[in-house]
Amino acid sequence: MTAFPRVKDLTQGDRRVTVETDGSGIYDLLLTVWSVFGGEDDHSSFELGPDWFTTMAESVPADLEDELSFLSGSGGDVWLGLAGLVAVSPYPHDIGSVFGWLSRLDPVDLRAAILLHRCGGHADDRLSLAERAASGDEAALDELLADEKVADHPDVSSLYRRLMALPMPELRERLAAALTRFRSEVYHPYEEKFTQATTRAAAARRALTRGADPERVIEDVTNGLDYRIQPGVNRLILIPSVVLRPWAVIDQHRDALGVFYPVADEFLDADPDAPPSWVVKLHKALGDERRLRILRRLSEGSAGLDDLSEMLGLTKSTVHHHVGQLRAAGLVRVRVDPMANTKHYTLRPAVLPEAARTLDDYLRTNTAAGQTGRES
Repeated sequence: MTAFPRVKDLTQGDRRVTVETDGSGIYDLLLTVWSVFGGEDDHSSFELGPDWFTTMAESVPADLEDELSFLSGSGGDVWLGLAGLVAVSPYPHDIGSVFGWLSRLDPVDLRAAILLHRCGGHADDRLSLAERAASGDEAALDELLADEKVADHPDVSSLYRRLMALPMPELRERLAAALTRFRSEVYHPYEEKFTQATTRAAAARRALTRGADPERVIEDVTNGLDYRIQPGVNRLILIPSVVLRPWAVIDQHRDALGVFYPVADEFLDADPDAPPSWVVKLHKALGDERRLRILRRLSEGSAGLDDLSEMLGLTKSTVHHHVGQLRAAGLVRVRVDPMANTKHYTLRPAVLPEAARTLDDYLRTNTAAGQTGRES
């Protein structure tokens, strides 16, 4: 008889991923710069609305606009790379403390973090390559920029070559100076309100994540993103955002996975008589024939964007918008395969009964309050 070896698959074992929550105001500042300078051209799907982003852009003095455009390039990768570096930096993370930390940061560490955001993965050999490139090794920079994530985007390659050509401490000093000016001259009117909302949202989320499964936490905060955490990730950092609402962004910095997720309405709206924001979004999502057709198709099984586009006879960008509305209402789960770079959508059928109960509770509460008022 052949003796087959016994195999213990450690890749499926208990991976201890710590879950952290960071509601510091620095992230929405960085996300605003990213959104205005290269991160997103069409702001119509953002809940702040395109007029808000236009106002922000028009409020930037001409010389500062030139500087931020120089530092951002066409994709704004620098600001997301910096956000990831902040997430794993020593606390506190309030804006003033982060600016002080940035002014003292080792220039090589900063340059390497920016390079790694687009160019490289998180294996030790890529980290070493980025550190050599950040230190001025031209051959290492050429190898990084040959990565397929960069090679097909000449504008990104041009940005990194431009930034790495700066004298060693100059990039750090220019980033710090540009962010300081943007905060005081443009972002300041919104800082207090946004930071209060993210701080409250983080405190509420922190209480819910103790002992929770990290992948279920991601699905919860993103309203249905079924994301598989890859080997090598040891930290999950949840970062609430006002600026991104209703979208979520997932980004990895070394061994930390950052999830920027939308702040719920209740942390922005103090009106005690306001209906539950989730129920409002749900009924808006259901008020469109195309979205109802998508839900019916997903009730039959999972589907990709191509499948839904073909079924509806619409462009993928239009279908993506409709699916986004359904996800914001919690009706659809999206499964992401980072290795295959694919997404598939499925239905979350338990949401509708839960929404009916929530609506009923809200109506009963208001009715009871009205009756009490009439009797007094």
